[in-house]
Amino acid sequence: MLLLDLFILVMLILAVYAVLPAFRSSSGEGDPAGQAEGEAPAVAPTTLEGALTGQLVRGEITRRQYRHALERLAARDDEVRPMTVPEKGDPSGSPS
Repeated sequence: MLLLDLFILVMLILAVYAVLPAFRSSSGEGDPAGQAEGEAPAVAPTTLEGALTGQLVRGEITRRQYRHALERLAARDDEVRPMTVPEKGDPSGSPS
């Protein structure tokens, strides 16, 4: 009987310890920025694709606007840096 009481006491302590961080974050204690302890801070995107993806996820643009912007970006990239396909007999294009 003593073992059962000890087991229940340990389980209750573990349950309180597991739930305690949720109460702390809801009461205003913890991170002043309002982020949970496990979350990474938001980082600004470094590419145009990242910025467009962020806008899509936040609902600032529609899927159609996103696809259209990526199409324009790909066309512009193709004009600036066109891809060249090596000839069939060109050894510089084959892996060595």
